[in-house]
Amino acid sequence: MKVEKFDYNDIEELFANTYIVSDDNGNAVIIDPSVDNDRVGDYIVKNSLTPKAILLTHGHFDHIRGIDRLAKRFSIPLYLHYEEKDFLIDPYLNCSDFDKELVVTTEPIVVTDGEELRMLDDTIKVIHTPFHTEGSACYYFLNNNLLFTGDTLFKMSIGRSDLPTGDSRKIESSLSKLKTLPKETKIYPGHGPNSTLGFELMLNNFFKF
Repeated sequence: MKVEKFDYNDIEELFANTYIVSDDNGNAVIIDPSVDNDRVGDYIVKNSLTPKAILLTHGHFDHIRGIDRLAKRFSIPLYLHYEEKDFLIDPYLNCSDFDKELVVTTEPIVVTDGEELRMLDDTIKVIHTPFHTEGSACYYFLNNNLLFTGDTLFKMSIGRSDLPTGDSRKIESSLSKLKTLPKETKIYPGHGPNSTLGFELMLNNFFKF
């Protein structure tokens, strides 16, 4: 399983990460398309990949701006947790109301905690981790031990919980779900560098409970 990371290292893009995960057959999923340009789509075409879906960890504007462009270009569905659906069409919830209001027109397919998606040569498990937003979710590739955490978990930190639908009281219960995964699990966050679960369990103070 190959992971291609697109990082946008400037303040205007809020340093958000987008990922393309592909298998040996050239099938791929796009996780958190952060920017509305052709960079991700052109990579897919150049490498002869067949995109199957967009997976969204949560609905903040800095993770959703490329959805409509990619969904239209490749005619692929969008998946997100059912609690996050309204973020796509509500600039207050997706935090774009302070500047350029953003509304996503792609109709999503909603998923639930524990649901398993079979799009690649691996099973992708949905792990609902509310606290950054009510519908935040991580995507865990069971056989390859890859975890895409959005703004739930960063290297040495976690996401904030003071934005719309955020709830700090749910931090511990959400992180407890991640604690049960294998320590060798590779962490791919929505912002910043990659990590491993073992590293975070040792050094991330938010796991000290």
